[in-house]
Amino acid sequence: MSGMDILKEKLAAREKLSSTMLCHIGSTILPGMYKKNGLDFLVMDLEHGSFYPENIGDFVQMCHQVDLPVITRVQDCEYHCISKPLDMGADGVLIPRTETMEQVETAISSMRFYPLGHKGVGGRGLLRPGEDIYDFNKNRLLFLQIESEQGVSLLDEILTKYGDQVAGLIIGPCDMAVSMGCGLDLTCDRMMEQIRKTISICQKHNKSIGMFMDDETVLKKWYDEGVCP
Repeated sequence: MSGMDILKEKLAAREKLSSTMLCHIGSTILPGMYKKNGLDFLVMDLEHGSFYPENIGDFVQMCHQVDLPVITRVQDCEYHCISKPLDMGADGVLIPRTETMEQVETAISSMRFYPLGHKGVGGRGLLRPGEDIYDFNKNRLLFLQIESEQGVSLLDEILTKYGDQVAGLIIGPCDMAVSMGCGLDLTCDRMMEQIRKTISICQKHNKSIGMFMDDETVLKKWYDEGVCP
């Protein structure tokens, strides 16, 4: 079974997943190291990091060689930001600052071929060997990043309407804290309440949910409360 098949099965079953985000270092020796150490997938940061769609191709191809899925966090929810990383070979996209239905609709349209969307055909890494555009629509993963109270308030509606298109959710605690006037206090009660609401909504819709976490203590706390899965 391929790494992508395993990832999709784990997401569907809400099993524990391991990942990390790459922001600045894209050495092609890294995918093999991460694969050997048991990571389920990687996230490349095109929003805040040093990467941009045109320079990720070699790294993504190495991820394919070692069978390690790679997701790109895109700069914004616009067609060119979403479509281009997939053309270069990314296995999916993470949409930052998700807080409107229009963003989700734009993401789906930008990363799916007809009849689900309006993505254009092209790019060095668009299709895998033996894959066609219908396989592409099934095999590229859409993750939504929830980073504000507005995003939390709309999440139930998003998953009710588009849950079949969303592979999973990831909480961005720093932006969530800032957006709620907590600065970078990641223990802020108001933010924790919104995280717990997000977890509850994901449980209702049987969606896998993760969060960016800095250490094992934080990881254990939120894992015990339902994050990842």
